[in-house]
Amino acid sequence: MRRHLVIHPRNLLLHLVDQVRGREQMLVRAGEDLPLVVVSYPRGHTALAEALQTALGSTYRQLSPETRKRYEAVLPRLPSMVVVILRTRNACTCLGHHHPAGTQSRIARRLRRDTGLEVGEIDLAAKAIREWEPLPLATIAADVAVAPDAEFQEFRFHVGLLTVFLHELEHLAFPDHGEQQVRQRSNDFYTASMRELFRREFGVSYGI
Repeated sequence: MRRHLVIHPRNLLLHLVDQVRGREQMLVRAGEDLPLVVVSYPRGHTALAEALQTALGSTYRQLSPETRKRYEAVLPRLPSMVVVILRTRNACTCLGHHHPAGTQSRIARRLRRDTGLEVGEIDLAAKAIREWEPLPLATIAADVAVAPDAEFQEFRFHVGLLTVFLHELEHLAFPDHGEQQVRQRSNDFYTASMRELFRREFGVSYGI
């Protein structure tokens, strides 16, 4: 999911630090309709990988078929395995990218060679996603005491990770889809997911 292509020195420095630290991997089995996911994350940032694991393995599964159907045309077009290069931030400030063939990491190329499976790859900027507010006018239509701020922020983070993950999967499955088309679907998905899960978790509504 893209923002304006601007390279900020601080983001570039963080990106370089992530590369120097080295990376670890986590295997995530997210469900029958999602591909097998291999998360490659900076050493020392296991909590970010675990947040993505929660988003895919728990948050996604809690959603109703009606909410998930927004991606029913996308998921069958995906490779059976997807590598997620998890970063803290992207130097360009984008929340994520899909990686076309020829631009993938060594881990994706190695997995394709070793397993014989088709392997796709995306990247996600986890800390930037945590700060992301896709719907700045959206507010909690309830007393804030119902949902403590820390709990709500973690809840929103998981929905945000899931949303950007699916956004980039659509780019992976349909490279010809324009950004505006893909963004409209992911915004609709985010709104529907927040309304459904917030009502279920806290018993109140989420909206304008």
